Amino acid sequence: MEKEELLKNAVYILQKGGFKVGLPIGRSMAFDIIARRGEEIYIIKVLSNADSFRPEMARELKILSKELDAIPIVLGFKSGGGKIIDGVAYSRHGIPVISLGTFADIMINDEFPMVYVAPGGFYVNINGEALKDIRMARGISLGELARIAGVSRKTIQLYEEGMSSTVDVALRLEEFLGAELIEPVNFREFINFEEDRVPPENMAFEDVYRRLMDMGYDVFLTLKCPFEALSRDERDVMLTGFEKNEKKLKNKAMNIRIFSDIVDKRGFIIMSQTKYEEYNGVAVIKKQEIMEYNRHELKKIVEERSSI
Repeated sequence: MEKEELLKNAVYILQKGGFKVGLPIGRSMAFDIIARRGEEIYIIKVLSNADSFRPEMARELKILSKELDAIPIVLGFKSGGGKIIDGVAYSRHGIPVISLGTFADIMINDEFPMVYVAPGGFYVNINGEALKDIRMARGISLGELARIAGVSRKTIQLYEEGMSSTVDVALRLEEFLGAELIEPVNFREFINFEEDRVPPENMAFEDVYRRLMDMGYDVFLTLKCPFEALSRDERDVMLTGFEKNEKKLKNKAMNIRIFSDIVDKRGFIIMSQTKYEEYNGVAVIKKQEIMEYNRHELKKIVEERSSI
């Protein structure tokens, strides 16, 4: 299945599931879809071959998802190992990779996959608390359960403490105990959210970056997004664009508007020189203004110009 067909099907599934959907303008971005339903936000990269998902894309998805309390997903059709299997969560660079069928189960039926792939094979999450309660209530020793499962006593203890299990071991435990122990994959726990920052050296707006930091913002630079940074203080996050070329202002403003409407965050664009104070509902601020504002003044001007 080609990417365009996969993308079209994904949008249809999201709309059927009651999501508000936004698609950025342009190519070679870290994501292809931003979607929201209530408090659920998903940031989605669509690829025919999941092996083409690169580390720098994963970094951007992790930053966006962590700062905006969203879940990143790669929707793919195949990988080097063949077609991506329905009902199984794979992983690339710490981001879950799923098939179109699994995507539909999640977005329409709220059914997350029960199995995930990790080095060594297929794994599942076991409800360790339930396993321990059942074992103790029935007077089953760690040794007896270990013998049935084909693992060590220590491994059973680790299962009870929350460690994942291979599929075959989990099924043996369920059959022997006559109880459901396998739990759906929790994508928030599945994702490795380590922080990997891009240094600001030699960037075009390095002085603006440092000014925002001086104001009290924690600034996360992005390289594969339709905006250049997320600026976060203790209360909120703002989408932040840097632009030197006024001819590119239209697409940048449209992309920030699309994204901000979905995640319910304000955005602004900083330019060296411009005749605009806003564009398509997005505040436009001259570089010199940023150098003179404090954080309170910046927030106020962004709010005023976003409402023009």
